[in-house]
Amino acid sequence: MMSFVSLLLVGILFPVIQAKQFTKCELSQVLKDMDGYGGITLPEWICTIFHNSGYDTQTVVNNNGKTEYGLFQINNRLWCRDNQMRQSRNICDISCDSE
Repeated sequence: MMSFVSLLLVGILFPVIQAKQFTKCELSQVLKDMDGYGGITLPEWICTIFHNSGYDTQTVVNNNGKTEYGLFQINNRLWCRDNQMRQSRNICDISCDSE
């Protein structure tokens, strides 16, 4: 359960609180409890985040009509709501905006 909480805090809530450009080592330290979560190793998490956002919590990418936000590139079609996607499922019941 603690690993899931870490994932939520870093991947979703942290960008709302404060923008951060992590180094690989900093992010590894923050996510160390996620090693093995869902069968995914810490190096796999770090690699995925690097290729999604370059370790930058402020990364915003427009992709095929949706906007993706933050470290894990959660999108406004499924995970969060913003002014651009009024039909969002908003599964996480959060705003996509980091302000």
